[in-house]
Formats: sequence, C-alpha cells, structure tokens
Amino acid sequence: MGALTIRLPESLHDHVRKLANQEGLSMNQFVMLAVAEKVTRLDEGASWTYVEALQAVGQATADERGETLEEAARSILDQAPDSEPPPEDRRVDSPGVDTEETPTPPPS
Repeated sequence: MGALTIRLPESLHDHVRKLANQEGLSMNQFVMLAVAEKVTRLDEGASWTYVEALQAVGQATADERGETLEEAARSILDQAPDSEPPPEDRRVDSPGVDTEETPTPPPS
C-alpha cells in the first residue's frame, strides 16, 4: 500500500476527525474511503477502487483491533440491532415488504 502525506486546513482536519469518529473509523480509513469515492465518481472504470478501499479499511480496522479480518467483521456486525429493518430500508423484493406501498417510478 502506498503512503501519502497531505496538509489540511485546521478546520477541515477537525471536521474530518469528527466525521471519522462518528463513523467509527480512523482518520486514515475515512480519508482512504473518501478518496476512493471521488476517484470512482470521476472515473467510471475505477469502480474497483472503492471495493479495494473497503477491503483495505476492513483490514486496517482488524489490524488496529489486533484481530483477524473475520473477527473484526463479526464484532462490527454484532453491534447491529437484532431487529427487522424498517420498510423504507428494505429492498422491494424482500419478504414482508408490501409492494403496493412502494412508489413506482414514472416511465421514462
């Protein structure tokens, strides 16, 4: 993995730190994902970049926790509530979702 040193205005640095904390990520993980998202938006052929960044963030999280990637993933997933998602967060083809209530997009 390559390394990059960047200089940020203090206000942006503070904002990135707050957002990373809210997401449960290190600043490095947050910035890596942000860069991958931007590259993916600018270069349609670079969708693999975001997936690779997600994999790298997962591995970095595991390393920071002193866990294997599987252990880190399990401990993160274990934090999810043990309840069904609200209807608006479900896919239309999910069991239990009333398709009549799901708005149909207008024809193009």
